[in-house]
Amino acid sequence: MKSLLFALAMLLPTAALGEPIDTLKIITAVTGDFNGDGAVDLAMVVETQPGNPMDIHFFLRDKEHNYLKPVEIVHEQILGEWNGYDRPGYENSDTEPELTMLPNGSIKFYLPAMPIGGQRTNMTLTIAWRNGAFIVAGFAYDYEDFQQDNVASACEYNVLTGKGTSSKTQPDGSSKHRTVSVEGRTVAFKDWNLGADFSACDG
Repeated sequence: MKSLLFALAMLLPTAALGEPIDTLKIITAVTGDFNGDGAVDLAMVVETQPGNPMDIHFFLRDKEHNYLKPVEIVHEQILGEWNGYDRPGYENSDTEPELTMLPNGSIKFYLPAMPIGGQRTNMTLTIAWRNGAFIVAGFAYDYEDFQQDNVASACEYNVLTGKGTSSKTQPDGSSKHRTVSVEGRTVAFKDWNLGADFSACDG
């Protein structure tokens, strides 16, 4: 009996990753070789509840058995607009996240600005598979206040190395550039907090 209970316990983490997905709530998906084993993998963004951040599901192909194996679900990490595809009067949204496969096997994750007043902040994450987990390898943003003149800034940096560049629009309309140089870090996507990245860019 103890052996059976132990076996079931070992199966629970994998089983928990196999959450049902409502196909009506799949926002976007991308395929590519995330882990460099020559097989095609899958990632998809899935809406949760109205007003809540979205989930992203990652699958790696099991080459031996030829199926997509769920390996990680990052819950409520993605901001976006709830659309309700199954509701009458659905219209397209311009605040849906986008996934793009990069040549090196990383995933470009574009997060368009949420409509809050006149301020808009678009963000881009680079997600990579490292040592058995998906991590945030790169961060970029561009910000603009459309209700004020010359209020804008932008940044792009490598989270792993801590190196990058940033710029800020000056009152006269010119741009002031600076080098980003902070301590590099490895951050699991599930633990990502955008506050640290903004601090690195603006510090």
